[in-house]
Amino acid sequence: MASNNKVLTIDITNESITITEVTASEKKTSTVHNAIIFETPEDAYEDGFIRDKERIAEAIKSQLAANGITNKNAIFVLTSTKIVNREVLVPFVKENKIKGIINANSSEYFPVNIEDYTVSHSVLETVTDEENNKQLRVLAVAAPTSMVRSYYEVAALAGLKVVALDYIGNAMLQLIKTQTSENMTTMVIQLGSESTVLNIVKGDILLLQRTVPYGTNVVVNEVMDAKGVDATTAMTLLQNERLITVDFDDNAITGSFRYLINNIGRVMDFFASKNPDKPIDDVFLTGDGALIKGIDGLFKVQLNVSTRVMDSLFNIKFDPKIDLKIYNPVYLMVPIGAAFAPMGFTISEGGASGKKEGQMDTTPLVVAFLILAVLVAGGLTAVSFVLKNQAQTELDDVNKKIASIQDIETIVKDYENAESVYVDAMSMYSYTKNLNENVVTFITALEEKMPKETDITAFESDSTGVSISGTAAEYDDIAGLAISLKEIDCIDNSFIGSITENVDEDTGKITYDFTVTCIYVDASAADADTTETDATLAE
Repeated sequence: MASNNKVLTIDITNESITITEVTASEKKTSTVHNAIIFETPEDAYEDGFIRDKERIAEAIKSQLAANGITNKNAIFVLTSTKIVNREVLVPFVKENKIKGIINANSSEYFPVNIEDYTVSHSVLETVTDEENNKQLRVLAVAAPTSMVRSYYEVAALAGLKVVALDYIGNAMLQLIKTQTSENMTTMVIQLGSESTVLNIVKGDILLLQRTVPYGTNVVVNEVMDAKGVDATTAMTLLQNERLITVDFDDNAITGSFRYLINNIGRVMDFFASKNPDKPIDDVFLTGDGALIKGIDGLFKVQLNVSTRVMDSLFNIKFDPKIDLKIYNPVYLMVPIGAAFAPMGFTISEGGASGKKEGQMDTTPLVVAFLILAVLVAGGLTAVSFVLKNQAQTELDDVNKKIASIQDIETIVKDYENAESVYVDAMSMYSYTKNLNENVVTFITALEEKMPKETDITAFESDSTGVSISGTAAEYDDIAGLAISLKEIDCIDNSFIGSITENVDEDTGKITYDFTVTCIYVDASAADADTTETDATLAE
């Protein structure tokens, strides 16, 4: 829902705050009127959470004033590892009905305490199931309500009006859809400092979206250590001097990309296994790391696919006063994309006391039930009246109406008692359905997926998941193990808890101690018609 009105889009990261003023159009040329990038106040922001609202707001307010920008309508972009997303299928309904369906089922979609989250969504496409019934493929996203609220508070302090909040994955997708060919399968890699977002699309259809929890920080740190410089200088050196080659083994700086690129390669392998008829034709690099000199050659050789930097945008017009040598489009893709179709993440004006978007309003259900009860009880009373005595006095009529109201109270109480029994029974059923039964499945699969020269030293399991500790000879083997464990049927997610490098003093041999935590698939969620962000599951 691109608007024809100018809007400010604000993307905040640990390192910088990027603001663009955009008039977005999905079918015509979009215009970027202003662009500014400045440093994020130190210790004021962390992983999506605004720790110091006053300093962030003052920085935004002063930069807007200094650049003569008077627009007050703003869209903020949310980027955080605390945000969870899931692709789901919902019935083919009108747009204004989708939100209610998503909210009603959000506790099944997300493995978090949904009471603390605000939920929003974006429609990806319309699909048809095996019975030729239309369904909607929807990206549902849940962000911590405290995080969402902090952006509204910053906007108020900065004198801005929040038009919407958007999620980085959706912002990227909306712009990518305007840049790619309908006949080619394209992967766009957003290289951030702390994480990397992967979008695989064909035309305007999202086929796969993944976030790799590693970015360019490891490379910057390697340059800082090697050159004895700060982070800003290290990135400048990476962008202006050819410090990397196309071979990981050539030097330590190039080698520091190994873990990130290998993880991207595994995502590509997974996609290829699910979509053998849709090979990836090309790769585009964007984000802060895309301007590292020689990075396109490194990705091309290591991923074995045509790769180039996305430093120009189709149907995007930049105001002549914007110096594109400074404000390269790779820095601006996320805020520009947020202007097209932001997800929303609205919260009530009442703040903490208001109803969260992620909660379902049960008032209409109660009202509907009472109306139904009135109709049923009223009908019974009318029939009884006719059969028993058609000549009853007006007083008797009134008394029967009073009695009918008492019947309604009884019906309501009976319904509530039945509902309570049902809830207790379901709770007992869920409790007795111990997910530890998945241990046998997990161990069998673990034996098949265990890399060579990797040993498990500890194993713990409970009803929610399993934690394993071990030793590996290769750093990459740990990442490979964590990714492959996600493919086990009973596992919903897995992540690396810690990695410790050990060097044998006698032989110099390096080994790595690690812990990996796996979360079991929620039995209730497994029964729902949900799917991973994989187009083949929706076709």
